[in-house]
Amino acid sequence: MKQLPAATVRLLSSSQIITSVVSVVKELIENSLDAGATSIDVKLENYGFDKIEVRDNGEGIKAADAPVMAMKYYTSKINSHEDLENLTTYGFRGEALGSICCVAEVLITTRTAADNFSTQYVLDGSGHILSQKPSHLGQGKRVALYINILYLFCLNSLFKKKLLEYKRIALGLVLTKAS
Repeated sequence: MKQLPAATVRLLSSSQIITSVVSVVKELIENSLDAGATSIDVKLENYGFDKIEVRDNGEGIKAADAPVMAMKYYTSKINSHEDLENLTTYGFRGEALGSICCVAEVLITTRTAADNFSTQYVLDGSGHILSQKPSHLGQGKRVALYINILYLFCLNSLFKKKLLEYKRIALGLVLTKAS
């Protein structure tokens, strides 16, 4: 026996959380609700396989939390297992964004009420920040978080097989409805 490489472990554990476009959207909407959002906009391109865009008016992500916002098992919801008894949020494990990073290109633009401008972060497959820059997003209207998921399931062959299967199912549904 041998231990699996860390990248393989991340991918396998992510496939238990991120199984479809629906699971990505569900996780992101739950994050928005946990952040106190009262308005959430979701846009999909090519059924969500090319792009998933989620905008909300929640609290945003503090600059101090940005370096770990998509790191697995980092969370602002609990401090210890005792906190599990009193959960009032949808998410608490700190797995959603990190798992999405494993299977897609992720850009996050966020701004808190204390911020003068938004910041856009580009994340790598491990949830680390590759780059960041100021953004005009949210100026003039309250957009606390904007997540752009690009090319879902296209970063590895395991998920490419899922993508082809989903496209075949979607095409079958379209053809069934058309006839």
